[in-house]
Amino acid sequence: MPLIMKSLPIISALFMIVFSLTSCVKESDDIIIENDPKLVVECYLNPTDTDITAIVNENRPIDGPGSGDRGQVNPILNATVFLSDGNREVQLTNAKNNTYTIAASRFALVAGRTYTLKVTAPGLPATEATCTIPRVPSALSAKDSELTYERDQTSTYKVYRKRSLSWTNTQTKATQYYLVGSGEGSAYKVKVASGDSTCIKLKNAEVVAFLNENQAAGATYSTQTLNFLVGHASSATDTKITSTAPRYSFVYHVDKNYYEFYRTIKRQREVGDNPFAEAMPVYSNIKNGLGVFGAYVTQVKSL
Repeated sequence: MPLIMKSLPIISALFMIVFSLTSCVKESDDIIIENDPKLVVECYLNPTDTDITAIVNENRPIDGPGSGDRGQVNPILNATVFLSDGNREVQLTNAKNNTYTIAASRFALVAGRTYTLKVTAPGLPATEATCTIPRVPSALSAKDSELTYERDQTSTYKVYRKRSLSWTNTQTKATQYYLVGSGEGSAYKVKVASGDSTCIKLKNAEVVAFLNENQAAGATYSTQTLNFLVGHASSATDTKITSTAPRYSFVYHVDKNYYEFYRTIKRQREVGDNPFAEAMPVYSNIKNGLGVFGAYVTQVKSL
């Protein structure tokens, strides 16, 4: 009994402390999170593209209406967009909504050359960014092995080709950045310095590996065996594989800006809404703004 009587004041005191703490909790919607309006710019240079395109938006507020809607954008319709190679400067004009373009035939892009993008809009800080277009890897080859089948969410199976890719670096010794994956492709003609060339335009692309390597010019790089989506089948033993379009494995030789932007986007999506995961900011090289100005060249191999 003395033990019980002795504990009562302590328990009562603890209850009073907890009660007093909880009674101080008050929900408030009056907290204001400051947000500096900025331009969000996205532009990629590729010498085989038929158009040079920049997407220009304004950033969304951290708090308030639309802050959590990933599908909502704030298009900038009155931006001024200039692209320069150090000797010549051209202006991209508004094609539709938040898209600014110029035909590639009016401003030829050259691998190995550095470009500067400047974007301004009334009431927002002026932005600037630079990037250098990498050189195309040569002698892309593939070493194939068996097919694997993976049950899809529907009654069909996804079919993957196990493949290792190899290529030769054509740039001077430095860290080279690559994205490796597969996608659906369609052929189109493009004019290059040596005449007409047939290129493959990819869509529904899926990156399966982010690679970076310090390589000397002429060095050969080989990936480990990777799984590339080939198409779909009705069962795990069906040899009839269907696809809506021809499929290709690809190697994107990219600059650091392109690489880091997509790598950090991938990591952020993997983190998702996990409240216990460390925050993953998305890479940006846009001075006084957000987004990316990057460059890439592509090599493909039919699957």
